[in-house]
Amino acid sequence: MDIVTHAGIGLIAASPFLADRPELALGIVAGSVLPDLDALYRVANSVAFLRAHQTWSHALPVHLALSIAAGAFAAFLGWKGTDLAAGLLTGFVGHSLLDLTNTYGVAWFIPFSRRRFCFEWVFFIDAVVFTSMATVLAALVPIWVRQGVVPGAYAAGFFALLAAYVFGKGILRQRAGSFCPGAKSLVPSALVPWRFFGTERHQNAISLFAVNAITGARSTVGEVPLLDDPFARALDSLPEFRLMRQVSPEYHVVSASAEGAEMRLLCRDLRMRNFGTRFGDLEIWLDSNRQVTRRRFYV
Repeated sequence: MDIVTHAGIGLIAASPFLADRPELALGIVAGSVLPDLDALYRVANSVAFLRAHQTWSHALPVHLALSIAAGAFAAFLGWKGTDLAAGLLTGFVGHSLLDLTNTYGVAWFIPFSRRRFCFEWVFFIDAVVFTSMATVLAALVPIWVRQGVVPGAYAAGFFALLAAYVFGKGILRQRAGSFCPGAKSLVPSALVPWRFFGTERHQNAISLFAVNAITGARSTVGEVPLLDDPFARALDSLPEFRLMRQVSPEYHVVSASAEGAEMRLLCRDLRMRNFGTRFGDLEIWLDSNRQVTRRRFYV
């Protein structure tokens, strides 16, 4: 999920504890947003960000260690360290569970394994989740201002509906897969809960389609030729290409065109078709010997 959604959900979860258990509330909110500080790796470069995103900061062993350490330090300062640790762990785990339902993949078990897991149930920006979160949060603020306390039933009701929606999306994802047994991937739409964007591999091309997970109706979006093999040697030398291949099963060269004496390649994650995003796009220019002369990475 995007950091705004994580923060809003963290605030809703913390709202019943703001008045009488502030350390617990602080821990929940902090734990809900801190994992996405891995975005600071962008300051170094795009490759560093791609390597780090949703790895160490999203791993359960790291969450447990940080929560215990923060709780011990809080206790040393005279705070309720147990509450802070419990809140942090709750926020951390809730954050990673939400990201697990997305499409990028979470390395949950670092340092024991760098394998990424994702369910492809909910896109990282989801209209239903974001709108419901914003609506509930807007309703809770005046209650807290007037009464100084938020009844836990409000937060409990929100999370019951959120869980029902997320698991309902999981059922829809499974149903979409039953309609498209040959699909290599099925990424959820950000706007329409029952729509999924799929890819299907053919001998020399990949077809792109959208499927209605309720009716099974499919609409073809287009077909992209597979151009990886002729440029495999040049691509294997690029860390950007190797990292994107680890993240996406459908990362490919989608076009090759002459630009003067050079050849321009465009590599793209064919799963990502919400909002026309360019995340992961890699432009490569090759000389006549197919050596990389320059590149541009959109991350």
